[in-house]
Amino acid sequence: MSKLRLYRSIISGEAGAWAEPLRGLFRIGEFIYSAAINLRNTRYDRAAATFAAAVPVISVGNITVGGTGKTPFVIELVKRLDRLGCSPVVVARGYGAAPDEPNDEELLIRRNCPGAAYVADSDRCQAAERAANRMGADVIVLDDGFQHRRLARDLDIVLIDATCPFGYEHVLPRGLLREPLIGLRRAHLVVITRCDQASMADVSRIDSRLRELAPDAAVIRCRHRVTAVECLDGSPIEDPVAGKRAVLFAAVGRPGAFATTVSSLGVDVVAARWWPDHHCYRVRDIKSLLDDRSFTPHDLVLTTEKDAVKLAGLDGFDRTAIGVVRIAIDFLGEGDTMLQRLLERTLRREQTS
Repeated sequence: MSKLRLYRSIISGEAGAWAEPLRGLFRIGEFIYSAAINLRNTRYDRAAATFAAAVPVISVGNITVGGTGKTPFVIELVKRLDRLGCSPVVVARGYGAAPDEPNDEELLIRRNCPGAAYVADSDRCQAAERAANRMGADVIVLDDGFQHRRLARDLDIVLIDATCPFGYEHVLPRGLLREPLIGLRRAHLVVITRCDQASMADVSRIDSRLRELAPDAAVIRCRHRVTAVECLDGSPIEDPVAGKRAVLFAAVGRPGAFATTVSSLGVDVVAARWWPDHHCYRVRDIKSLLDDRSFTPHDLVLTTEKDAVKLAGLDGFDRTAIGVVRIAIDFLGEGDTMLQRLLERTLRREQTS
């Protein structure tokens, strides 16, 4: 069992009574961390403590650690803003990047949004100022910005993963919440992601809970749709993947969600190798994976689009031996229309102010 899976089993209660002393220790850490977060939020609840950029800021973030489908959503947002005639710039901390190198989120956004501008800087206020004053941005998309309170925003979007919505109801390290759930009251829009991987009853319960936690926010739902499965070199996989056996690998926040997506294609997942989120691949990693004889006989080796962009610069292995699962966001019900209206209202409000 990996360290991440062990940790999740402890905080979720699956590990049983033997882990109760550890959960007790985690509760002490939770109390200290929550107190610090609450003090910080109290400070930034005052507008005087925030920095206002010269252009509208749209923040996309999470309230839990781990993947919620944030990067595909940011890509969708940038495309929508482009269609509205805007010149968006994505501003992010650049977490997980090697010195002077783009991280995997930046690589993926640039691949899907050709010409998109991206600024990675630990000082996101400074980055926003540069985007507005030097790069011609007329709107800023703040990637992973919900807990970054110093930069004021005009639209606060929070993503909630339907497969693990509330971080086991505890703040780090006792649970997966980045801050107490009361923080959701700051959100203008909450998006329940991966609705296709949860039951309708569970999604409805999440929706009802969110309307209590964030009564002033709009709540919409979406799913991740597979758009293509192709080789790492861009060539097509000729035969249908349904009915084939696959080994999966990835370095993402929630690899189990990727496995579920692959299984939904009718693929039999026979084995998987997960690296830590933002892992920097080496050729030896891929060669050892492709040469591993301990795996059950299989037809495919599949990875995520986010991992694929990190493999683009590596050589020394057969690029046709790895398949890439590409996905896009599909909004359910009135979600598409509601998001569009919120974007247009945010931009219009800035133009008339």
